[in-house]
Amino acid sequence: MDLKRRSFLASTSSALLSALAAPNLSAKPKKNGSAFLFLEAESFSDYGGWALDQQSMDQMGSPYLLAHGLGRPVKDATSKVTFAQTGKYKVWVRTKDWVAPWKAEGAPGKFQILINNKPHPEIFGTKGDKWHWHDGGIVEITSPETTISLRDLTGFEGRCEAILFAKDHEFAPSNDPETLRKFRRKLLGLPHKPSDGGTYDFVVIGGGIAGTCAALSAARQGLKTVLVQDRPVLGGNGSSEVRVWPEGHTEQEPFPQVGNIVKEILPDITR
Repeated sequence: MDLKRRSFLASTSSALLSALAAPNLSAKPKKNGSAFLFLEAESFSDYGGWALDQQSMDQMGSPYLLAHGLGRPVKDATSKVTFAQTGKYKVWVRTKDWVAPWKAEGAPGKFQILINNKPHPEIFGTKGDKWHWHDGGIVEITSPETTISLRDLTGFEGRCEAILFAKDHEFAPSNDPETLRKFRRKLLGLPHKPSDGGTYDFVVIGGGIAGTCAALSAARQGLKTVLVQDRPVLGGNGSSEVRVWPEGHTEQEPFPQVGNIVKEILPDITR
């Protein structure tokens, strides 16, 4: 099977990553009766200029949207949601002040939420050196069909992981990781145990250059192979996300075939 880099990444990434992301990245906001509306940042229908960052999923339990504008505010992220009831809700936004661990002055990652294009006055990303639920106060929802937006105010790495609207104004979501994990799965209607992904001859964890080549080699030898990747693209540091293309010596004695697949899937490096 002669899969070149472009066709391999297109066919394999699309099928594999859509399957892996199905429980989370494609999850739609849930109405959960009249109690809550839970909107994960990765489920926004239009990210605008915000980027989806998945590198901290193990620590946080979820990806988040990042406003990486190099000092220029990025385009709004937007999504349409449906509330079970109109009326007043308490809004919580899971975020952090990313410079707080160094006790730096100011909060460069400021952002707002907009409800039907009207900015809510609370400024987020200004409190706490850890991921937490920032109390945004009370908002008025006047229509079941509502557009929620994230507005970056600085272009300096604002971070939003989720937005929670609670009909009970006394309710406060937990910051405990395990409690939050159960709460998240309940609101999203996800099972507590992952579904069985099947049985394979060869399992590769990580879709960097080495993992991608290992999966290709195994599949070409007739093994039933699965490549598990937690990023939207393959390639690791050599992907379009990081763009550090591998260089070095391959096809060297005493193993002259080592490096053949690397050479096959990488583009020519122009100096």
